[in-house]
Amino acid sequence: MAMAAKRILILGAGAAGTIASNKLARELRREIAKDEVEITILDKNDTNVNQGGFTFIPFGLYTPEDITMPRKRLISPRVKAVFGEDGEVVRVDLGNREVTVKSGKKYSYDYLMIAVGCRIYPEAVPGLLQDFNTFYTLEGALKLRDVVKTFNKGKIVILTPEMPIPCPGAPAKFTVLLDNYLRYVRGEDVRKNIDITFLWPIKGIGPPAYDANVTKIFEERGIETRREIKVDNVDAGRKEVALTGGEKIKYDFLVTIPPHRGIKALMDSGITDDKGWLPADKYTLQYRKSPAESYDEVYIAGDAGPPEILKTGIGAHYQALIIGQNLINDILGTGVKVPYRGETGCPYVSSSYTSFTKGEAYMAAWTYNKPQEPFSPTKLGWFVYRMYYYIYWDIGIKGLL
Repeated sequence: MAMAAKRILILGAGAAGTIASNKLARELRREIAKDEVEITILDKNDTNVNQGGFTFIPFGLYTPEDITMPRKRLISPRVKAVFGEDGEVVRVDLGNREVTVKSGKKYSYDYLMIAVGCRIYPEAVPGLLQDFNTFYTLEGALKLRDVVKTFNKGKIVILTPEMPIPCPGAPAKFTVLLDNYLRYVRGEDVRKNIDITFLWPIKGIGPPAYDANVTKIFEERGIETRREIKVDNVDAGRKEVALTGGEKIKYDFLVTIPPHRGIKALMDSGITDDKGWLPADKYTLQYRKSPAESYDEVYIAGDAGPPEILKTGIGAHYQALIIGQNLINDILGTGVKVPYRGETGCPYVSSSYTSFTKGEAYMAAWTYNKPQEPFSPTKLGWFVYRMYYYIYWDIGIKGLL
């Protein structure tokens, strides 16, 4: 009598989910062919968006076509990919190993990987929705592209009200690119009439080495920086950001990196903390809410995970590869567990490529126990970083590195 296939269910077909599914499909291809393993991936839509490209969109460095791709072109045909109402998760029952989707269909599993990402939540700041401009969505980045072409005079405030956020280096990168665009594309006559203020909720802008580079370039570019701020509200009529303590920051144009929360369906399922983040062991990435609610067969990856695991694209990539390998080891019964050691990173940009600048960047990386080393951006780093967004589709998302 044939044994039932081991069922691997992946929630979310973003970077982490797609990378893991492709690795699993490639390395378990024989088991899949013999119906010993079944891999299913669910998502509510069928378009993959490389969100790391959002910071480039406002400055014409990429187009939406550069950072979007149909998911069916990216996911192995050995994987059952389900999109739309049959793929949109509405409830996760970890105790019964069952996932319900919008259409009412239910999926059972032996192993579950949750990689659903997170959502913007501007409602957390009173008044923000009345003057909400962001590059953390594709639509918002396109809107900013129109604004930076025509903004000629005044004060731009770049506001990050709270952590955690996906890609915590993105606000500083956007700020540098904005200064570069105004200074070298629009022209010095425009830049000298525009003040830029960067409001940040914690002490450091990234690890110490990253923060040192950001601090230096902000000072050189005349970008005012306020750290450890706490926001009470935004007054769109007065164009003011009100800070705790009574101080008000005036602006002419406000760019916000909004608060983020976990996915509502997971919150409604009672498997997250009060802000929607999924609890996970920082080394095994297995679900750990309490001793009574720990599930070895459930893995958490990417932006859906706990606040103590940094939310970066590089981190999600490593987590997906590690989870994929551990699922393979579980299926094959090797008894080997590969630890996640906090492998992550964040691209640093000090200059874009223009008629007046050569473009400089650096892909900073670190782990839990190895602090980021001091670094300097390079011209090669800029071109490698730009190139990454193209090889991402053919190599990165396929789980080949």
